[in-house]
Amino acid sequence: MSKKLIIICIMLLSITLSSCSVDKGPLEEITFSYMEGVTSLGSARMVDNNVQIGEKYKINYEMLNATDLLNTRIIKQEAHIAIVPTTLAAQSFNKDLGYVICGTSTWGNLYIVGKEELSSLDELRGKTLHTFGRGLTPDVVLSFIMDHNGIDREKDVDMVYLNGAAEVGPLLIAGKADYGLLPEPILSAVLLKNPDLKVVFDLSSMWSEATGTTKGYPQSSLVIKKELIDKDPKFVEDFLKAYVESQNWGLDNIEALGDLSEKLVLGPPKMAIVNGKDRLGLHDFNMEDSLDEYIVYYEKILEFAPEFIGGKVPGEEIYYKR
Repeated sequence: MSKKLIIICIMLLSITLSSCSVDKGPLEEITFSYMEGVTSLGSARMVDNNVQIGEKYKINYEMLNATDLLNTRIIKQEAHIAIVPTTLAAQSFNKDLGYVICGTSTWGNLYIVGKEELSSLDELRGKTLHTFGRGLTPDVVLSFIMDHNGIDREKDVDMVYLNGAAEVGPLLIAGKADYGLLPEPILSAVLLKNPDLKVVFDLSSMWSEATGTTKGYPQSSLVIKKELIDKDPKFVEDFLKAYVESQNWGLDNIEALGDLSEKLVLGPPKMAIVNGKDRLGLHDFNMEDSLDEYIVYYEKILEFAPEFIGGKVPGEEIYYKR
């Protein structure tokens, strides 16, 4: 083969290779926002492995440490995917912000803890209960359950409101509070420091008894922008599959999940996660299996605190359909 022919072949090969190497341009940024704490545990393995879905997008995992920041991400529609209080999901829907509930990240994980066992909620009459989140979801759920059991929280129980569950725990540990409301995994962390304390009531079970549901109430939900669902349903399906795999891995490898929580500084300490596994509320993610619980939850909130869901029960369009 002549030298000239060799050069021509090399040039043709270069042209062929360059034509096959198409510049796809920059990846589209996808923001996945969630709060530190128990709601971050379901996606812990995804975060640790920096899981990316497909070749079009770059998922940015964003953990926030303040509820106001999460609210802002939703109100300004800055988050493409987020884990939010289920009440906030309804508010965003009723404000036409374009988010769809795709699954349940955590079911109710609130508990009343105390020095002594009580046989019924009625025995709280005349006692002091340290709690938190005045006007927020924990307060609304507790108030509904008390009301359903004929207890007037303004008259029958001395309600002491603190800034957060992190302030309730130390009082229980030190024996300065007889009864308190705590979420997991803070509850398990408190029990580790004061094993004499007892889990007196499970608010999720009491909610189920009061409403006739089986799974309790959906505390937080994973939402995705409707425009993203419409534009790329395969990406959404693949993302949800990866999330469920991450959550299931955590439940099947609870000690490893505890290690990840400490490594990624998600908030909950390892032993609190291990000891509180069955109370974390990480189960039954799929939306289609939980519609009754959502509808009942929103209907009860509408009766008791309508402003929490934007004044009306969301339409069926709020729920993800494959």
